[in-house]
Amino acid sequence: MPLDIGDEGQFVKEVQQDLIKAGFSLPIYGADGIYGAETQRAVMKFQKKYGLTVDGLVGPQTLDKLKEVLNTSDPINEFPLPDGILKRGDEGAEVKQVQRALKRLNFDPKYIDGIYGPLTEDAVRRFQSMYAALDNDGIYGPNTRRYIQMELDDLG
Repeated sequence: MPLDIGDEGQFVKEVQQDLIKAGFSLPIYGADGIYGAETQRAVMKFQKKYGLTVDGLVGPQTLDKLKEVLNTSDPINEFPLPDGILKRGDEGAEVKQVQRALKRLNFDPKYIDGIYGPLTEDAVRRFQSMYAALDNDGIYGPNTRRYIQMELDDLG
């Protein structure tokens, strides 16, 4: 029997806890053991993200995929994006994060070496040029971060 609206109990609570761990928050009621509209929305988002039938029911396929997602060693956010401003001449792990995200979005900076050089600056510029709202300056800042995050979320 798949879980559906109105179901309650320990199993519902475990599914809710798993959804939260998988990055699908239940901000209003949390893992309260009651399958309500909030849980259904989180289930549907989960199903959509992982290419399952989006019906809001927790059946065998959804359960299997949830277990798989939780057992994978990959962090849920594969491409954590740094805050702050990065520009040509900067170096370090945060630059690598930006380079990996750009590569994932097909704006390949050629090297994922943690050095914000001309190729990374060019990749950032090429990304920025897609959006009128962004300054086409090759500098990674809060606005560019927001748009990169939006594009990564769409890939999800």
